[in-house]
Amino acid sequence: MTTYLGPVWASGLWIPLLLTCGECILPAPINVSILSFNLEHNLTWLPGVDAPAHAQFRVHSLHLRRNLWKPVKGCELLRISQTCNLTKAFKDPLGYYQARVQAFTPTKTSNWTLSSLFHPLTETVVGPPGVAVSGCGNCLLLKLTPPADRGRQLSFLYRDFTCQVQKTRDGSQFSLWVVSTKETVIDYLEPGAEYCLTAVASSVLNPHVMPSEPHCVFTSPPASSYVPMFLGVLSVFCLLGALFTGAVVYTGHLLCLAKPLPKTLSSIPLIGWNSHQQQQLEVYSQISVLSPGCSEWGWVLRDKVPLQKTSPGEEEEEDEGYGRVISSE
Repeated sequence: MTTYLGPVWASGLWIPLLLTCGECILPAPINVSILSFNLEHNLTWLPGVDAPAHAQFRVHSLHLRRNLWKPVKGCELLRISQTCNLTKAFKDPLGYYQARVQAFTPTKTSNWTLSSLFHPLTETVVGPPGVAVSGCGNCLLLKLTPPADRGRQLSFLYRDFTCQVQKTRDGSQFSLWVVSTKETVIDYLEPGAEYCLTAVASSVLNPHVMPSEPHCVFTSPPASSYVPMFLGVLSVFCLLGALFTGAVVYTGHLLCLAKPLPKTLSSIPLIGWNSHQQQQLEVYSQISVLSPGCSEWGWVLRDKVPLQKTSPGEEEEEDEGYGRVISSE
């Protein structure tokens, strides 16, 4: 670097004094490289050894066909650790470009550091395509979309994809060529089987392509199994049957429990013995033929016992359904 120190008077003339000073040159940037993903390009670099922390950087770009270096807009006053976006400067995906970086301070500058020659079409990393797949019985409906980029150039450059299809059950697989602008039907598949698909851009020029994540789907909904449901219902019925049998054995009746006589009926004494005639009279009251049982009121008629007359003056009266009662005149 040449530094102007001012005029010097010598031999009756003012002579400008120029001094070449190696200490006035900043360390040049190192590791200059272009990183590109889906045709979006960024220039990265590292400051040179012993570069001051307040140093700034500027970037120029070169289109090889025009052979003219131009400043990159927005990359004139960059700080350490910043990057430069070259997407607008590298517009033509078929062109060849180059970039250079220089460090500078208010009093010093560095030499330019050049990047390697860059070809966007073949050196950018192409991301995975968009995948939409659904089952249709014994087939699959597949729709692929190109990776998104700002200039929408990938939709024209990468419209063809290679799709890998693998059956989950046995691992069998096959490949097919897919055009992203159309919906593809993958038929002659096994119904109710799961298939996993992986798509990648098909390119003979660019090996830097990324495959999509596996997308797994059934050709048709898997057949429902009724065996667990049947076993569950059968178990419930068996349990209810066991409870029913246990209740019958324990009580002797089905949902029928013995109930005590009402107080009004139980207070009526039974007539069964006549002390005057010294003989047993087969005379029973209406209550004596009632016993606990299964009916609407909890009582049923167990026996119908005929009543005998105790004297000629006594009359018989039949009470249907409960036997006979004695009435005295």
